[in-house]
Amino acid sequence: MTKTYAVPPPPPHNEGKTVAAYTLNYGVVLGSVVLAFGMVLSMMLLVWIGAGVIAAAIALGIVLSLAGLGQPRRRPSEAEAR
Repeated sequence: MTKTYAVPPPPPHNEGKTVAAYTLNYGVVLGSVVLAFGMVLSMMLLVWIGAGVIAAAIALGIVLSLAGLGQPRRRPSEAEAR
């Protein structure tokens, strides 16, 4: 018996350029800059603020992705799961 395979759907055309990705990227860059200034100026408060901004950016990126503003998720169809 011959086996047939279904062609997978094409990938999204947004190339990862989504609101969630931009928010995460800009938040991590901003937090890293603040953290770096805190290390250079020996100000532990700025270091912790920078670390907090990075943590908040990661959480916000995940929330935005789950809210549908990120890369669309593909679920395997029943034919692919076999």
